[in-house]
Amino acid sequence: MGHSPERTCIGCRAVFSKNEVVRIVAGPSGPVVDYREKLPGRASYVCVNRDCMEKACARGALARSLKSNVPSLPAEELAASILAAAKNKIAALLSMAEKAGVLAAGFSAVDDALQKDRVKLLLFADDISEGTREKVLHHREGSKIQQMTLFTKSEIGAMIGREFAGVCAVQDAGFAKALWKECERVKKLAK
Repeated sequence: MGHSPERTCIGCRAVFSKNEVVRIVAGPSGPVVDYREKLPGRASYVCVNRDCMEKACARGALARSLKSNVPSLPAEELAASILAAAKNKIAALLSMAEKAGVLAAGFSAVDDALQKDRVKLLLFADDISEGTREKVLHHREGSKIQQMTLFTKSEIGAMIGREFAGVCAVQDAGFAKALWKECERVKKLAK
């Protein structure tokens, strides 16, 4: 196993694996969230934690770490940018999973995937009925399938090109791991 790069959060000064923090670069009009880590230039990193974002934005730590005279960025604006980027990443991952044929959406398709023991992650909509949730999870109390409740039925539906979807099942470990990470970030920032 190779070396995993580490980065220091400019808010809390703790050291994290590079994939646990969010990259920020100096743009022409101020700091820019580089969620895909593709933009050129010097970068700073921040935890996906509102307290760290507050510290990074309040003390001028962002400008100092970027070694640039970038204008100050309100913590709420930084959090909103990261939240939007995480939601876009979730939508892209769900779309790719569907195109790859490893996403089951809707009760019947999810139930079929569960019966065939293929499911790695279940994504429930916030506004799904408790009865439907119980039907999906019926006879699966002992299973170790990860579950996340996030978004509305119409939001999940829009992500996968449908009118609405109350439950989705990811049938690939790689997609499941990436989606879990992004959903955790959204949950932290949506509080």
